[in-house]
Amino acid sequence: MNFDIEKVPVVLNGVERNLVFDLRAYYELNKRYDTLQKLVEEIKSESTESMPLILKMGFAHEENVPIADLELLIDTSNIKYLTLQTLQAVLHSLPDTNKYSEGQISQATDEDIAWDWDWLYYVGTVLLGMREAVFWRTLPRKLFALLGVHKKYNGADRDDTQDAPGGTAAWVDQYI
Repeated sequence: MNFDIEKVPVVLNGVERNLVFDLRAYYELNKRYDTLQKLVEEIKSESTESMPLILKMGFAHEENVPIADLELLIDTSNIKYLTLQTLQAVLHSLPDTNKYSEGQISQATDEDIAWDWDWLYYVGTVLLGMREAVFWRTLPRKLFALLGVHKKYNGADRDDTQDAPGGTAAWVDQYI
């Protein structure tokens, strides 16, 4: 399992920066777009008005990014490039499942990808023991991978019906 953050390079005004969409970025973007599907649709719309906010969230991990001037750096000459790089950064950060494989991200339904932020926060900070700052800087891909490992090694993903004779779960005293 590779937990390296895959940064997607973006060149704006001759300076290379890296896009990364961590949980904090998704949380902030979720306030505006409600679901991941709506965010992806907005990115694909190639809007020079919404791209500065989306890039701002993706650049939040970097220092010395002229956040206030982003809208001045985005125009019709670079919007296609920025759209492709942003979609790539989104894909790199999402959980590694078939539903989110390249080319299929837009086919998922809203209810499939709406995240329960209270549950995610609980999973990260209580179940997995992350400090709050670490949780918010974690990629969704890493959080879901860690949750999968946690479930595997704590038996939460086990099918208990296979343990009992006849395929039905039962208490030991029911067989005595």
